[in-house]
Amino acid sequence: MKKHRGKRIIIWAGVFLLLLILSACSNTGGNASDVQVEESEKTIQYTTIKGEQVEIPAHPKRVVYIGPTLGDFLVMDIPIVGSNLIHANHSYYEGKTAGIVDVGHPGDLEMILTLKPDLIINSYYNADAEQNEALSKIAPTIPFNPALPYAERVKEMGNIFGQQKEAAQLIAKFETQSQEMWDKLQLAEGETATVFYQLGKTLYVMGNRSLGAIIYGDNGFAIPPAVQKNIINQKGVSFVEVSEEVLPEFAGDHLFVLIQDNDDESKTESDRLLQRSPLWGTLPAVQKGNVYVASAEWNTDNLLALEQLFKELPQWMQRT
Repeated sequence: MKKHRGKRIIIWAGVFLLLLILSACSNTGGNASDVQVEESEKTIQYTTIKGEQVEIPAHPKRVVYIGPTLGDFLVMDIPIVGSNLIHANHSYYEGKTAGIVDVGHPGDLEMILTLKPDLIINSYYNADAEQNEALSKIAPTIPFNPALPYAERVKEMGNIFGQQKEAAQLIAKFETQSQEMWDKLQLAEGETATVFYQLGKTLYVMGNRSLGAIIYGDNGFAIPPAVQKNIINQKGVSFVEVSEEVLPEFAGDHLFVLIQDNDDESKTESDRLLQRSPLWGTLPAVQKGNVYVASAEWNTDNLLALEQLFKELPQWMQRT
């Protein structure tokens, strides 16, 4: 009898010990889950380019980006759920925007609300203060400057998304590719270039933004004095409209002519300029064959385009 009672005590003790172990495991699992929840809900204070403090998710999962440089976010693998895809109709975006909802331009509030974003990045904050205020009521909203050179944009994105290391690696990667491109082109010291943009009947000269940021970057072309004086030295000016009469003043040793796609008027006017304008034919760059005509879709320095542009540009110049 005592023998059976002893066995029973041993069995109950074993069961009790097993329950303690299971309870401990259950508590441990619960704590891990709690940590994951807390981590996903963690926020940080972010200082915007306007100097304002905004509380944003430390690890955003559903981001809406409104602006023209979606390619940066795609290359950095930012979880974009919505964007104004009017800017994503270029060849280098093909197959890259699947799963991203087009929220319209500059952004339909009801559409954005249905996406349940946890962060909104708005490049048009200066254009419409009321729109920006409405967006901030949907989710934390950060004003963003897409006109910054790509290295500065990527650094800012690294700060927003806690990807400073990845941002630094991307910048280094593209700087290397840029250097390799200029090494191929082997420009002479002081060799200049001008970027023209044909939009309808209007001809523009571009400054050091978008394609100009690459053309005039480190080891790139020198800037013609007229471009420096009338565009780059002027605060808030990225381009100027020019007439044919002043072309000799702005034209460098090489001329990049960008033509707006899907615009018959732009193509007709550029054909007239390139083929029938007497003044155009007198420019030294034209006489030497240093004119490169390309689609206006390349008037950008977003990362998705740069992945191809560093290969495209030497081909335009036939110095591959």
